[in-house]
Amino acid sequence: MSSASLYKTFLWEGAYYGMIAAVVGPVTGYICTVFVGAATTDSLELVAIPIVPILEATVISILVCLIATCIPLKKIARMSIVESIETVE
Repeated sequence: MSSASLYKTFLWEGAYYGMIAAVVGPVTGYICTVFVGAATTDSLELVAIPIVPILEATVISILVCLIATCIPLKKIARMSIVESIETVE
């Protein structure tokens, strides 16, 4: 595996984590909002889905996951893959 393909693999992994968080986050957030509203009013009522904040949070979560994967990639780019496999830490 070349270092370029390793770099792409890590970036795609970060993008996938961001996409999963972008799907799971709004769903669980909406469920929590409905339950908190039900606890305060003693009745279960569905609220309007906030589309714009969800889209903003989606973009932010994907960017944060990509940035979080870029930090270790800078360290990986400086080291030799063969030497790091041979070295026992």
